[in-house]
Amino acid sequence: MKKASKAANPSQRKCIFKKKQLPPVYEAMLIPKPYGYQPLNGCFVINKDTLLIVDPKRKTLAEAFQSMFFRALGHNLYIHYNKPGHNNILFEENSAIDAEGYTIECYPDRIKITFGGAPGFFYAMQSVRQILKLDKRLYEDSINFPCMIITDVPKYRYRGFMLDVSRHFYDKTEVKRYIDFLALLKFNVFHWHLSDDQGFRFEIKKYPFINMTASQRLSDCVARSEADSPYVDGVYKGYYTKEDIKEVVDYAKERFITVIPEIDMPGHVQALIAAYPWLSCTGERVDVRVEYGVSEEALCVGQETTYQFLKDILDELFELFDGPYFHLGGDEVVPNNWQNCPHCKKLMEDKGLADFSALQTYFINRIAEYCNQKGKTVIGWNDGIKAGADKKIISQFWVENPERNAELASQIADLDRKVIISSEKGFYCDYPYAKLPLKTTYFYGLPDELANPEFEKNILGVEAPLWTEYVLSRDKADLNCFPRLFAVAEQAWTRQNNPEEDGVRCKHKLKKLVDARYKRFLYRAEAVENILDCFRVNYAETKLADPENKKYKKIEVLKWHGIDQYSELKMNKNLKDQRKKVKENQKLLDRAQAEILLEHTLASIDTMPVKDVMIDVPYDRDLLD
Repeated sequence: MKKASKAANPSQRKCIFKKKQLPPVYEAMLIPKPYGYQPLNGCFVINKDTLLIVDPKRKTLAEAFQSMFFRALGHNLYIHYNKPGHNNILFEENSAIDAEGYTIECYPDRIKITFGGAPGFFYAMQSVRQILKLDKRLYEDSINFPCMIITDVPKYRYRGFMLDVSRHFYDKTEVKRYIDFLALLKFNVFHWHLSDDQGFRFEIKKYPFINMTASQRLSDCVARSEADSPYVDGVYKGYYTKEDIKEVVDYAKERFITVIPEIDMPGHVQALIAAYPWLSCTGERVDVRVEYGVSEEALCVGQETTYQFLKDILDELFELFDGPYFHLGGDEVVPNNWQNCPHCKKLMEDKGLADFSALQTYFINRIAEYCNQKGKTVIGWNDGIKAGADKKIISQFWVENPERNAELASQIADLDRKVIISSEKGFYCDYPYAKLPLKTTYFYGLPDELANPEFEKNILGVEAPLWTEYVLSRDKADLNCFPRLFAVAEQAWTRQNNPEEDGVRCKHKLKKLVDARYKRFLYRAEAVENILDCFRVNYAETKLADPENKKYKKIEVLKWHGIDQYSELKMNKNLKDQRKKVKENQKLLDRAQAEILLEHTLASIDTMPVKDVMIDVPYDRDLLD
């Protein structure tokens, strides 16, 4: 009896696990992906007779929903407060639903939108806006809404984006533009990095030299063309007045976005010391820093005048920013000047502080205590928030390495510290796609030290920072943010619900399913990019956002580290030009084919007997017989 022969090629062996028949995957064309989606047959037709049925107390939101359709239909949908039986969009508030959650039920005769609170109403609006691509429509007679049921609720309460306006200044119009994009993607936090070594960007009435000196530097270390720069005589300057800030805060509030100001301290303060030298340990006059990187200048934390100065600034800020959070930075502090400062040394002796790390923690705790008295919760970058820092301070996790990961995990376990995830390995928008591809952001997972199920309750959410050392134009900012913010939005909002992947033990098959999920994400991202086209957003092409060639990625990372910061911007322009040329060629080809078809049709008509020619206008049959 012969033994069964083994397969010659191991790769040809069949998977021994039982195949599971899975239903096809259907997804709504939405970013971020909703938790639940079920397509139905038919569609609901929105026309001039469609009514919006809403509770009077939600009239303001209903009017915002109404305005979305004005440009698309050329007229307003009427708002009513009763409940007619058909051809209406009914809004119903249900306290049993999460305040940010909503459901959309679309049937052929009506649409019902149920929401838990005003934020849920607003997020349902954004979903409708994306599904119908309302920004692309203009004066249509009617709009077909595909029948479906969407159930949605966010994964995290904190879904943020940070814009650094210190290194490169963006005026309030540009800031509001990004707030609009954040609202479309259901972000609810705008983190405004207002001060750093290179500039102090807001008005303080009590200390006018902040605006006169700290808001401008002698030059910009990035080469700028004359067309790029609105600044004269080589001086780079700009700041927001109190009216500007109030306008931005109110604008964000209307879109359910909280604005968090960041005033970096006790490091990253060279611009502040340039205006008021007595804030430093040496008292020496310095210029606002032109070069990027970490400055050795730091506030003198041993003098009471420093704390009074900061309290005065904070008091003016608290009048403008009514949100619950305040960001004090606290990272990358160089203590060189503290070592020779008699005031700092005396404070360390009086308080029994063992080292300069403890001195920094003492400073942070004092500022945090003052903020707490004013009703603010303090946030700081994780490398500046040590175990001795007040446990109520939220740690923003950006430095990801074994030492920092273990330190933060220990603080979560011992102090119950809350955390915001902004890892440079997943969410830094200033990185080139060659260094941080879109796919890496989409599949980012916490490091092993923090991937503890018991820590989930301590993670408030996700934030993507855009540091602007080398982001000096709208096109560069757009390129770095889109489609990267699509992936961040899904990390922050989407509760992963992928039943087709559950229980799959075959690694090969699981990889195929995961790759298919990512391809569906790209397909949905392309649908939203069509909306961004309406706002002239310079988003990255897929080939650029997910580079595959390892040699190319290595070269691009080297360029980003100093040779050419704008290589990707140039390459993206070439890719867009290529795609535009392909579209134009396709249009020409389609037109040529249509002309050839028309010629063939006319030729065939010429050879037909007259009685076989079908024409649409009335005719006298006697003439054809």
